[in-house]
Amino acid sequence: LWLTSMPTQKFPIPILQSGIKLTNEPPKGLKANLRRTFAEVDENLYESSSKPREFKKLLFALGFFHATILERRKFGAIGWNIPYEWMNSDFETCLKQLKIYLDEQPEVPYVTLRFLIAEINYGGRVTDDKDVRLITCLLSKYFNSDIMRDEYKFSDTGVYYAPPEGELSETRNFIQELPLEDDPDVFGLHPNANITYQQKTVKEFMFTLLDMNPKSSDKSAGGLTNDEIVAN
Repeated sequence: LWLTSMPTQKFPIPILQSGIKLTNEPPKGLKANLRRTFAEVDENLYESSSKPREFKKLLFALGFFHATILERRKFGAIGWNIPYEWMNSDFETCLKQLKIYLDEQPEVPYVTLRFLIAEINYGGRVTDDKDVRLITCLLSKYFNSDIMRDEYKFSDTGVYYAPPEGELSETRNFIQELPLEDDPDVFGLHPNANITYQQKTVKEFMFTLLDMNPKSSDKSAGGLTNDEIVAN
């Protein structure tokens, strides 16, 4: 039985309360995010634009932007002041608007696209004023005329860029060759940002371990305390 979160008064509340809840979380890492995004892109859609080069370049830029803002959350407060819950529906909406504007406008409307994506679609979830400035700045790095040049890079490392115009399978192969570990530079962060991420990961791991342990221990019966179990 597949259930969704769509609200309805006809669904029995007891079944909802006692049922198992499942959620589809975004994958970890830029590579995994991009791989899932382009796995869901249809071949017909990929080849349907009247401006094929511009569409393919900006589609990759949009997917990269989507992955970047999701992955910045792992850095805690230095990534975003508030950890926003962006979803695939945000990407899909932007993708449709991207195709419409490219097909209907004689030139690529970069300013309009940046406003729609950063301030309305994705930005509609952003409430902190500093985060609003940040998401606008991030998108401007990907949605500009320079992205049409194959040598344009998204970071100083030169690893991340929009691949040359080609078939969808070639773009997927390009994504498959990306590194598993993300350099903080691609997020616009200092390399030391990894320290914050690693500390956060270790804390979450330790809290999970503590939650799995018994809440009490009979010391007189030779049992170990929670701290002793973790230490051993």
